[in-house]
Amino acid sequence: MTSPLLQIHQLVVGFPDRRLSSPISLNIPSGARLGIIGGNGTGKTTLMKTLMGLLPPIRGQVKWRPGARLGYVPQENQVNMLFPIRVFDLLKMGLFPQLPRLRKTNRRLTEASHEILSEMEIAHLAKSLVRDLSGGERQRALIARAWISKPDVLVMDEPFNSLDHAFKAKLDKIFSAWQARHELAVIMIDHDLNRIINQVDYLIVLGARGTLYGPTREVLTPQNLSETYGAPLHVHEEDGCLQVHFL
Repeated sequence: MTSPLLQIHQLVVGFPDRRLSSPISLNIPSGARLGIIGGNGTGKTTLMKTLMGLLPPIRGQVKWRPGARLGYVPQENQVNMLFPIRVFDLLKMGLFPQLPRLRKTNRRLTEASHEILSEMEIAHLAKSLVRDLSGGERQRALIARAWISKPDVLVMDEPFNSLDHAFKAKLDKIFSAWQARHELAVIMIDHDLNRIINQVDYLIVLGARGTLYGPTREVLTPQNLSETYGAPLHVHEEDGCLQVHFL
């Protein structure tokens, strides 16, 4: 039996003077999608950074399958706008370990950059400065940078932010195509509960009154969510999609 891609065991995240979760235990297989949701200040980004090894846990363990490669997509507003870098060079940063000697590009890497930028519909912006892009264009460029090295996992902090409605729908299809070709796993934060619950296989819900985790449909019961959010709500299914409404 193949070992899980990610094993989370009794994980508590936060800071020495402030815990942001109750213990989480969850195994994520290759090619799965994990969603992280919760209100402002509940610890979503802290949990993501802990899973990536950027922050130490309060207690518990995070274990990745040996050799697993991660690609990270921060929120576009976290990019330093004072740094004058072009979109093409941003993608080269994502390929840095694979670049030839002296870190120069070559035809293969140029073609790979053009391909991913075309999927993101920003190939015409390859020579533009990242700081001159709109918020949505920067978000697409950051996704391209994370994916160009073909990692095993895309870890994304609110990847749909700043994108227009039409491209949000396209992006979900793009992720599905990447997963079909490469057995890509996806971990994403989103503040929109109703969007993310229909895109993920597993869910971690960080609430003021506790933490929920598990397969999405097991987590999404009215009782569970009401207790975690501290507010009454209703869960129903319409045209095959789950919907949550606060009462």
